[in-house]
Amino acid sequence: MYEDMTYEYLMGAMLDRVKNDVDKREGSIIYDALGPTAYYLAEMYFLLAHYPDLVLPDTSADAYLERFAEAFGIVRKQAVKAVRKVTASAEIETGSRWQLHDSSYLITNRLAEFEYEAECEQYGSIGNHYYGVLESINNGGKVTAALEDVLITGAEAESDDALRTRLLARMQKPSASGNIYDYYNWAMSVNGVGAARVFPLADGPGTVKVVITGADKAAADEALVRETADYIETVRPIGADVTVVSAVEKTININVKVKLQDGVYLSDARDAFEKSVEEFLKDKIFAVNYISLARIGNLLLGVDGVEDYAELTVNGEENNIAVADEEVAVAGAVRLEVLL
Repeated sequence: MYEDMTYEYLMGAMLDRVKNDVDKREGSIIYDALGPTAYYLAEMYFLLAHYPDLVLPDTSADAYLERFAEAFGIVRKQAVKAVRKVTASAEIETGSRWQLHDSSYLITNRLAEFEYEAECEQYGSIGNHYYGVLESINNGGKVTAALEDVLITGAEAESDDALRTRLLARMQKPSASGNIYDYYNWAMSVNGVGAARVFPLADGPGTVKVVITGADKAAADEALVRETADYIETVRPIGADVTVVSAVEKTININVKVKLQDGVYLSDARDAFEKSVEEFLKDKIFAVNYISLARIGNLLLGVDGVEDYAELTVNGEENNIAVADEEVAVAGAVRLEVLL
């Protein structure tokens, strides 16, 4: 609408209104006087041209998207700190701090003899990544400690795309009196839930089963399942019997031989393919009942430097892989060999 209202156009339009007997050349008094006005008018028209992108949900971002979502009762999910199990060679104090690589952990609770609960001091998924021997930050002595199981999965703050997906789901699939969309929206509003699927009448009349994943679109930990179930209990209709469970992971392992362009490293092609497969599986979560062998092949051909492939198998089979209702496909081992 305002695309033509550029600095050059505005400057020319204003100069055209100046009498011809006045010096209008660049550097003249009138030219220099009109320049700042043209600049700020062009900026105003630029903002006006992009204003709809800020206030409409399909293109809105950041605080503007949050304000739009809040009008529908949807709040951006905040980042979650991971909680881990730590084992030690002797007793260690609650409140002591330990580190591993670029993450650090605060001992918050004693679980059993030489076993502790530790909260990652950094928000997000970084607290899920590492395992192994910890280094003491503020403690001396010869006590050693190791980082083990993930008790509560850390998660990043909800992205604009994820928030927009929830918002559009609320707008396109309105909740009403405990319908299927109510349970979906309730589950998805819990911090750390990445996807959800609802089965009405799962065990007969008055029953509902909600299957959830973590933020990484893989199996949800027990703490997240409990938190989601507890929240739904506070908002569900009276009389409904609700069960919340984690999705079951179905690992997708891929083996294939590839023909590469000259100068392309096999490791680079594998890394790009792995990323593509992971994104594809997350995008299709709870949306398909099988993983297509042909689609996996297309993803491979879409990798830069891959010219052809042969002997593609998924989980050892040259067929589509079925995914059950409560399963989620997650990327497993990807093995590429050079096609001779």
